[in-house]
Amino acid sequence: MKKQLLSVICVLALFKIEAQNPMLKIADSILNTGDYQLALIKLQEVENPSSSILERIASTFQKVGNHSKAISYYNKAYTLNPSDKIKERLGVSYQFMGNVAKTITLYQEVLEENPNNLLLKYTLAKLYMGERQVKKAIQLFTELSEQDPKNPNYHYYLGLAYDKVKKDPSIGFLKAFELDSTHLKSMYRLAKFYRAIDVRDSASLFIDKGLEINPESINFNQLKAKDAFYKKEYDVALKHLDKLDTLGFKTLFTYKMYGLTYLKLEDFENAETYFLKAKEKDIQDDEVHYNLGLVYANLKKYKKAQMAFMMSMYLQKPQLDKHYYHLGMLQLSQKEQKKAIKLFEKGLESNPRNKTILFQIALATDSYYKDKKIALKQYKRYLDRFQSLDREETAYVERRVKEIKKALFIKGEKVE
Repeated sequence: MKKQLLSVICVLALFKIEAQNPMLKIADSILNTGDYQLALIKLQEVENPSSSILERIASTFQKVGNHSKAISYYNKAYTLNPSDKIKERLGVSYQFMGNVAKTITLYQEVLEENPNNLLLKYTLAKLYMGERQVKKAIQLFTELSEQDPKNPNYHYYLGLAYDKVKKDPSIGFLKAFELDSTHLKSMYRLAKFYRAIDVRDSASLFIDKGLEINPESINFNQLKAKDAFYKKEYDVALKHLDKLDTLGFKTLFTYKMYGLTYLKLEDFENAETYFLKAKEKDIQDDEVHYNLGLVYANLKKYKKAQMAFMMSMYLQKPQLDKHYYHLGMLQLSQKEQKKAIKLFEKGLESNPRNKTILFQIALATDSYYKDKKIALKQYKRYLDRFQSLDREETAYVERRVKEIKKALFIKGEKVE
């Protein structure tokens, strides 16, 4: 009797699955047209949905950025059919919701059961980097480079991780370059590393290789302009500054380098033009005022020269930005985000060129305020001032700007 009852249950379950499979096909065909709302209506009409139906509903909500709903349906699907795949998808939505700690926990659980899931290990290692758990990141990137030694990205990220803990990063970058001679990220890092330790021939080698592969690269054109300037190859420096200008990279760096180059060439009119543009970008840059003083002195505009030198001296007053930064970080550690933001803002007033403080302001506002337009404003402020100075921070900021804009668009809110 028990066997017969079990057989009936199995048949009914099979019938239920077969009955719901056509609905998945219908939903997929609707989704292919882009009408996700209709697809969701059809899927949610199914009575006693299977795990597959629930997963499809969750994945649809996830694709359109409704991660709260996605989490709800993935959890229902997991209850019916526990799987690592669902845990991974849950992790994605938790990350988008800002709950990175939960994402990390889920990924760790999956990797405990399947340590050979290299894709997930790679994702988790990068998450550790973003959460400043660098030692854990190093451990995973080391494992990845041993499990797949021919993948240059694992060695590249290992180099980044070592750099964060003040260890020699060049071994990782050089290994990545050895495995892939077109690995631009590693070339860029190597060029910066060798320039920092004053091994200029090696720096120039990687700068030139990078430009050979991608002549349109803003990063390598910046490095080349600066490299040529220090070599007193002023015509070469101007060539790459012109390239940056053509690419639309009209930043404080570009204008200052133009001004310095023309100053060295004793073309004082052009030097004045570009230092004035630099001053518009950052009126509190003491170096700009100092160099304007030199330009005005050579142009015999003595009153302007005197004013520029006095402004430069005034702007070199003691700055308290580091103190405010550490006070703000103390408030963050105590979950006092609003107080931290106020302290960070004071630090930025003291030194508007402190990109670390502005990055923390953006992160803190993103975490604290429900209205993401406030965070969007701070992220945009960061990009306007410091887009070229830190590749990783800039990449994160650009990603959050896109995510926030997308979320606001879905809500029907206008974004300037």
